[in-house]
Amino acid sequence: MIIQDDIKFHTPADVGHQWAETYWLGFYVPEENIYGWIYMVFRAGSGAMTCDVEFINRKSANMYDALYVDIQNHLKIPENLENFSLANGLTFSARSPEQYRVDYIGVDDTEIHLDFQGIHQPYDIHDPEIDPMARKTSAEAVEHSGFGSAYASHFDLTMRAQGKIKIRGKSYDVDCLATNDHSWGPRPERGMRMMGYMNAHFGTDYVVQTIWEFDAGRPDGEQHVFKHGYAIVDGKLRGGIAASLKVTHGGIYPQLIELSFTDVEEQLHILKGTPLAYCNWVPYGCCPTGHSMIAWETDDRTGGIGTLMEAYPLDTVTGGYLHDDITKTSAP
Repeated sequence: MIIQDDIKFHTPADVGHQWAETYWLGFYVPEENIYGWIYMVFRAGSGAMTCDVEFINRKSANMYDALYVDIQNHLKIPENLENFSLANGLTFSARSPEQYRVDYIGVDDTEIHLDFQGIHQPYDIHDPEIDPMARKTSAEAVEHSGFGSAYASHFDLTMRAQGKIKIRGKSYDVDCLATNDHSWGPRPERGMRMMGYMNAHFGTDYVVQTIWEFDAGRPDGEQHVFKHGYAIVDGKLRGGIAASLKVTHGGIYPQLIELSFTDVEEQLHILKGTPLAYCNWVPYGCCPTGHSMIAWETDDRTGGIGTLMEAYPLDTVTGGYLHDDITKTSAP
């Protein structure tokens, strides 16, 4: 269960350099085909943190085709996690686990001024009262998390993001749903696991969020094993009990996504997605990631917007591990 104190650091007394605490905050301007995010990784054992601010609006394997990239890997870690300002121009405030404020003054006339408000309780993937896929022991929970010990503690939260952004002098209003998360635990950069993270938002009455074990060495359609997820149906949060996923790839990027998801009330959700924008995201130097903004539809709904991330840790996928198809990058 996530409580108010979880907006604070969870640093253990014997903290080592592999310990990490993370925030992921994404948002969309669908009418402009813009996808933005703020990603923060706090390494208390090293006294440093990463803050990554990016915007994309097209499908490209080339990182320089992004609208804006500001990745800083060695910022000084703040004294507390509830309220802080960083040397890169970002200020963050967590009023509760469900409510955040972010302000950012970057470079080239780029700014972010957003409020994030959760639309449900934080979805703790290790709490059996919330997630029917939760495991009984901590060892089983880590193994089943989808991202190993990096998700030893982790919650997902679909939020409404509202405010304004400016990208290289051009301003945009933001009013969207996005699924964000907060994690803490050992996150080694050697032996990092492949994983997938995917969601679809059609409005506050219908959302699907999922976490996947991912093995890019297998053919498309056999790569993903469902670990955790939920649906929001008519405003009610429902944990997932089963799912299957087929991603047809062009290189590390999706071309077609087919999702089958069953919630705890045994309702089957069938979704299809195609990419609107994607990039090679490198949240860690060891881990390129196929990162996409996705357009979603169901048999009776259109206009869904969401995210697909698939991580390719280099110490795993190098040395001939991947099959030939996935090593041929396609960027239409």
